[in-house]
Amino acid sequence: MVAQRQNDWLSQEDFLALDRESWDQKYEYYHGRMYAMAGGSTSHSIIQSNANFLLKSHLRGKGCIVFTSDMTLKLKDACSLPDVSVTCNPKDTREVKNYIEFPCLVIEVLSSSTEKGDRGRKFFAYQECPSIQEYVLISQDKQLVEVFTRKSTVWIYHVYKENDIITLESVNITFPIELLYEDVVFSGTENDV
Repeated sequence: MVAQRQNDWLSQEDFLALDRESWDQKYEYYHGRMYAMAGGSTSHSIIQSNANFLLKSHLRGKGCIVFTSDMTLKLKDACSLPDVSVTCNPKDTREVKNYIEFPCLVIEVLSSSTEKGDRGRKFFAYQECPSIQEYVLISQDKQLVEVFTRKSTVWIYHVYKENDIITLESVNITFPIELLYEDVVFSGTENDV
């Protein structure tokens, strides 16, 4: 299949077929358009790895799977590549496919090139997915984690800073914020909040 120009409309089914065939570039999809994804920084990769390790260790043997940004999340009119996602739904954990649809937790590590989309169109798409119970935004410039927890029809917002203990209700875990930032080197005074 040949990739269409960015301005051409593309169905979600065609995007998923194209996504399976694309080895040289990762893409996300939103309302008929596909967007090329940029590579991450050292800090981004370390934070993603730390979050993945914490969750994988905690959820071992509990019927849940932790995914990195290699797994596509299929949503209504969108497909994203969250930095970390967790699903406990058998439709995602027991079927072999190229995407998941029922995560309970989605995590994005913020960067200057992705923050606007992570806070905007992606968050709106995640809110429309009823299985998502928590959405987490992690800064890579300072120890700052924002957690949005679904409570019925509203989202409760909580900010965690240096020396705080993070709670993620969707997977029943608490841990010091420092564990997310282990081995991350901040430049200058960026760690001041």
